[in-house]
Amino acid sequence: MAAALFSVASLAGCATSGMSTVYYNVPGTTVDQITEQISSRGPQNGHAIGTAETRMTPKIITIQKDGQCRIASAEVQLGMRITLPRWTELHKADARTKTAFEELGKHVRWHEQQHVDISNQYVLLIEERLMQIPPQKNCRKALDTAREVFKQGFKEHNEAQLAFDESERDAIRTRLEALHDNRRELPPFPEIL
Repeated sequence: MAAALFSVASLAGCATSGMSTVYYNVPGTTVDQITEQISSRGPQNGHAIGTAETRMTPKIITIQKDGQCRIASAEVQLGMRITLPRWTELHKADARTKTAFEELGKHVRWHEQQHVDISNQYVLLIEERLMQIPPQKNCRKALDTAREVFKQGFKEHNEAQLAFDESERDAIRTRLEALHDNRRELPPFPEIL
């Protein structure tokens, strides 16, 4: 899941950019044990298998000239924190369980990378929109306009992240059901978000 954070105390402020990946340990050798461990140790209080948290901070520089203020430069700094499972006892599991969770792990990594890619696309889009702001009568107005442009772009970013998660739900559910063989009722299992 993409948990997006809007962080802007001042549009001219500077933020730390970068990407980090953290892992949580998932012990267990059976589907039930691993499911239980994800539910107790996973991100978002066990409601997710993996997450991608996004922080965007705009850095805007303005120039006052000839009675007008324009955006001289616009940079959106992106910080990402990816949380992924680390299977700690799969080497002890039967071949089917081992293979299934290794494949699930690959899918979780792919899924979170898609969230990173969406964030990167929106950083470029928002920077482009910020640079297209026409000259304003003063720099306060230019920064206020930039703030609104940024907020709108960030809102669209969040909507794109949620739409991606929604498009993945059926594929994830099918993969998780396969882990549970032919049980009549699938126990609660966290989603990849």
